Parts: sequence; C-alpha cells; structure tokens
Amino acid sequence: MSDGYYFRHFPTIPYETFDGSGQYKVVIDIFKRVRATLAARQDSSVYYNYTLKEKESPEVLAFKYYGQPQYHWVILLMNEMRDPFWSWPLDGRSFQKYLDKKYGSIAIAKTTISHYRTKEILATTTDDNYNVGDVILRKGTNVSSDFSYSYTTSVSGVPGSLYTWLPVDVVESVSMYDKEDEANEKNRKIILLRRNLLTEFVDEFDNLITMRR
Repeated sequence: MSDGYYFRHFPTIPYETFDGSGQYKVVIDIFKRVRATLAARQDSSVYYNYTLKEKESPEVLAFKYYGQPQYHWVILLMNEMRDPFWSWPLDGRSFQKYLDKKYGSIAIAKTTISHYRTKEILATTTDDNYNVGDVILRKGTNVSSDFSYSYTTSVSGVPGSLYTWLPVDVVESVSMYDKEDEANEKNRKIILLRRNLLTEFVDEFDNLITMRR
C-alpha cells in the first residue's frame, strides 16, 4: 500500500542525523495528525455506509469510487484506520494463513474456546411484563460458562411464577475461529466520504496539516 500521495500533505522538519556530523536531513513530520471531525463522521449527508467486498483494497475502492487510487488515504482517515493491515478485512486466503500462523491450524482455532456469551431469549407468552416476541435476554453479553438466568412473570390475577433458564439454554460458546471471523467481518463495515465533498475535504486537510502546532 503506497502512502506517498498521503504523506505529501504532511509538513517537513529538519532532523539531526546523529552521526556527529552536525548535519540535518529534511524529513516528513509523521507525528502530525489530523482526524476527521466528529461532526463530519456523524452527519449522514457527508458520508454513506459501505460494506467492503472480497479483495477490495483501499486503493481499488478509491479508484472505483473517487476515480483515483491515491485517494485511499481519505477512506482510511474517515474510518480512523491507523494500521490498514489489521483494520482492513483480510480476504479468505489471507484469513486462513493468519489463523494457521496464530493458532497452528484452522481446526485448532475452531475447537479452542475464546469465551461464552448469552443467547437471545424471547417471551413466548404475554403477561404483565412482556408480550410474545419481546426480548427478555439480549444476545451477545459475555458471561461465564455456568451462567443462568431467571425472571419473574405474572398474569393479572395470577400469582407470579419464576422462570429459570439453565446454562445449556442461555449460553453459547464462541471459538477463537468465530471471534476472529466476526472481527474480520466487522471490518467490512466502513463509511465513505461522498464524492461531491472530496475536493473540499482534501483542501481542508491540506490547510489543517500544514498549520503550525
């Protein structure tokens, strides 16, 4: 991934060579950072949501959407991606290689438990607290393997009853494979600055990045 176009926006500073010569080199001030403003990221008129396709790199997407691959930095900046290698989704082959290297094999990743989480529990009857289909217990809360859940329900004129779900009913295990796959898929959900705002965005970035601290 070439960042030459991105770094041309950064100011330069004199940097001592530390070789005893007293000479200085002109280098890019990589410590200067400008984040996309919160207002821009929260205003849906500025961006729209996008789901990345398989093997769709920042450069490929920038070419498809903005007409120039060098605008990949705009995509990364809007999504606050400091490390594109880990923030961008891996393609199928790269994902398998990553799992093989980290866990030894995909089979091991699938059989190694990462954590446990709650299943979704819906009301099956209507009472004073819930209607049929209401969510009683939300899915996805991390819990221990022996977690159980109870709640009291009652119908008008009928004494309350205690409903208890045992671990087998409300807890599901999440393998290391599932955890990594979900994280990788989550990276596919990004935002794209709208095309008609690109020139204004780049100009504003130029102005901000060249300002003195």
